[in-house]
Amino acid sequence: MSTADATVVLGLSLMAAWLVAVVALRRRVPPGMLAGLGVAAVCFALYAGVVDAVADPAPLAGADAPVLAWLVAHRTPGLDTLLRAVSTVGGTLGMTVLAAAGALVLLVRQRMRHALLVVVAAAGAGLLVTLTKNLYQRERPPLAVRLTVETTYSLPSGHALGSAVVLGVLAVVVVLGLRSAAARALVAACAVLGTLIIGFSRLYLGAHWLTDVLAGWLLGAAWLALCVTLVRPHTTRASDLEEQAVAR
Repeated sequence: MSTADATVVLGLSLMAAWLVAVVALRRRVPPGMLAGLGVAAVCFALYAGVVDAVADPAPLAGADAPVLAWLVAHRTPGLDTLLRAVSTVGGTLGMTVLAAAGALVLLVRQRMRHALLVVVAAAGAGLLVTLTKNLYQRERPPLAVRLTVETTYSLPSGHALGSAVVLGVLAVVVVLGLRSAAARALVAACAVLGTLIIGFSRLYLGAHWLTDVLAGWLLGAAWLALCVTLVRPHTTRASDLEEQAVAR
């Protein structure tokens, strides 16, 4: 069995396990936890589908070359500079600094569970990037079209995965501290937009194929959903609000 096939089997197994849990444990497990695990399972199954499409190859992977060619044909000096900067900010160093800063702020504010969530999510994302790239060993687009120097494998995009997790988890902990629905929506939208722009920068610079970025987003979303579900930061928010009310 190939690694792609094994990934698909794992994805289907997780979906099946989740469905069994919904039927058997729906009265014993909080609905929010079941929903979060379901999101994680679905995202991983979709990720497995992308990986399998690359291995077969399937029609989805057929879009890789045309998308890259279109972006190369529409490059401009201004966009080259801008998206290089975006890619740098969205890389391993940038996301590590952002996650560390966020965790430090949370620790200072004594939001220990939230700080733990950020650290676990970010560290796990880095580990996932290394493991999966070496597992699939997919080659990057040709050197002739790249505007950035890369030395690692291509699938999945580490920028897409890392930004989805780090921006996503920081958005979660910020949202949990806000009462305004509009402010929460704005924070969530900024996180999503930032993740999309970082992923796009990797396509534009020729560092990745479209399927690499899609796989990174989906695996990142699966890991983020799992972390948020298991650490359950929302339980802290309720206690925080109670403490604030007492302090007043």
